[in-house]
Amino acid sequence: MTFDTVNLAVVEVTNQSTGYCPEPESWPTVATALDVMGIEHPGQYTTRLIFRRCQKCEATNIVKDNWFKCAVCGAGLPDAWNYSPNT
Repeated sequence: MTFDTVNLAVVEVTNQSTGYCPEPESWPTVATALDVMGIEHPGQYTTRLIFRRCQKCEATNIVKDNWFKCAVCGAGLPDAWNYSPNT
């Protein structure tokens, strides 16, 4: 998140977190937290990323241009999000 500290607002926000790897659909949770705190925000992620874990080599990948291939080993990546609290 990038904040405008003068106006107490979020001006940029992304789901880029290679720890949890949240899907873009996680925005409502972020918006609710900011709304509860009374912090203005852009109403959506300003940069939306899609994460997939390679099932062959376990590398974390950011999917670009709908190219569901592992950047490390070249294996195909699943269409569905495949991270969980235990991974």
